[in-house]
Amino acid sequence: MRDCIKNHVKSLVTKTDVKMYPDNLTGFTVPYLMESLDVPKDELIKEINELIESRNLAVNDPYQTMACPSCGSPDPFSRVACPKCGSNDIEINGNIIKCRNCGLHAGILEAINFICKTCGKSFNIENAKWITLGSLHAVNAFDIEPIAAAIKSLGIYPKRCYTITGASGMIHRFDFAFEHNEFTRVADVEVERDTIDVKDLIEFLSKVFDSNIKEAYFIAVPKLSVSIDPGKKNIKVIEAPSINDASDKFKQILIDRGISSKIIH
Repeated sequence: MRDCIKNHVKSLVTKTDVKMYPDNLTGFTVPYLMESLDVPKDELIKEINELIESRNLAVNDPYQTMACPSCGSPDPFSRVACPKCGSNDIEINGNIIKCRNCGLHAGILEAINFICKTCGKSFNIENAKWITLGSLHAVNAFDIEPIAAAIKSLGIYPKRCYTITGASGMIHRFDFAFEHNEFTRVADVEVERDTIDVKDLIEFLSKVFDSNIKEAYFIAVPKLSVSIDPGKKNIKVIEAPSINDASDKFKQILIDRGISSKIIH
């Protein structure tokens, strides 16, 4: 079964222009994805870096910019000060500065200093860190966002990459988890061009049983390689030719089961 975090990262960045800083993944990337994914920051950063290295995520419109050598932030204050005495009492003529305090003449690049807005450290052009800015773009990603949209349309906000420890002590992760009437429901989504290997369903069932989940949904697009009925009322397999069709089926099943915090007309 494919990795939950990687799948969700790729799906999310097909919908949104997510700004990123590849060297340290600060700025827009991590806060946006942290709000969307129920995963630890370090694990998320590791998965994003692996996706970039494997060329499953590309950086669009990249450009180089100066950043703090201590924390990597590309958002410093700039100031001009004497490189000898540190005085700000200077006179600028073209590319040359003259310090009115100690009399030093120096080039403007020598006199430009920066203060990091994030960590407060000072640095200059010589020891600055240079990083690449751009935005994430998913390559050949299957979009599972319609499943999240189906749950949200019923007034319920789902968690992505939900983690739970089973009775066996194993840690399991589900694509989506959502609560209604104090019960947690889970859903896994598998999307392929042809068929979904029935082994994925069996792995899903083992996770559900070990986690003592009350209600679970396995969404297979376009279909399972072998049709299997789980034989349990609380576990539903949804097969559909497209992710949008699966989303519509899923939403209707939830409505029929009374899972909604909104009045459905």
